[in-house]
Amino acid sequence: PRSTHQAGQGAGPSEPKRAWPCAAGTPRPHRVQQRAGPRCARPQRACDCSGGGALPPQPQSQWPAPQRGAMGNISSNISAFQSLHIVMLGLDSAGKTTVLYRLKFNEFVNTVPTIGFNTEKIKLSNGTAKGISCHFWDVGGQEKLRPLWKSYSRCTDGIIYVVDSVDVDRLEEAKTELHKVTKFAENQGTPLLVIANKQDLPKSLPVAEIEKQLALHELIPATTYHVQPACAIIGEGLTEGMDKLYEMILKRRKSLKQKKKR
Repeated sequence: PRSTHQAGQGAGPSEPKRAWPCAAGTPRPHRVQQRAGPRCARPQRACDCSGGGALPPQPQSQWPAPQRGAMGNISSNISAFQSLHIVMLGLDSAGKTTVLYRLKFNEFVNTVPTIGFNTEKIKLSNGTAKGISCHFWDVGGQEKLRPLWKSYSRCTDGIIYVVDSVDVDRLEEAKTELHKVTKFAENQGTPLLVIANKQDLPKSLPVAEIEKQLALHELIPATTYHVQPACAIIGEGLTEGMDKLYEMILKRRKSLKQKKKR
């Protein structure tokens, strides 16, 4: 598994480009309004920002102290955790909503551009984070909605930033918006998972290049991050990414607890 980098220490070693299972002969589906598969009812839209919907409630969870054990010498009593608050950000058409419903249903769901936000409570079903409940907020990425990112990411346990690995022309824009989010006072030190989506496509950039283009080494030193190659359509890489995010969240909680004791 890829190592988690600490901002300010430079980019990690480049990795060979993986061959993704859906790379050959699998056309990317067009977005339509109905959901594919047996679950035909569309997910309920929590609000439409054009109508002045309410902002998400801020979590008041009480975290138990992490203890040493598995997963990098850190483990937790899973049943003691309340739902983690995870915000999912990124430019429009990056694949955020596809990631969200792949995590929820473990199947591809056709989506439409998010106007406002989608919210789902999901109990992770795979990996070392299996059994952990997460409350995800998938916020629209259109330019007119990005000023709302600050409100949705305030006091969050983790940030998922989805990037289109093929859309090279917008990587500079993606970089600018990401750095804005991580500089918010409430977000400093919040664990960051960058999902390099659409790695199934032939012209997708490798992870090392995306890390460089986003200038992740320039984030404030308190920010821990991990870049995960993924294909949201088939779910490739999402379990590994969530495991890394969960690990970073636990380590941060332990670090904050130790600082309070000093």
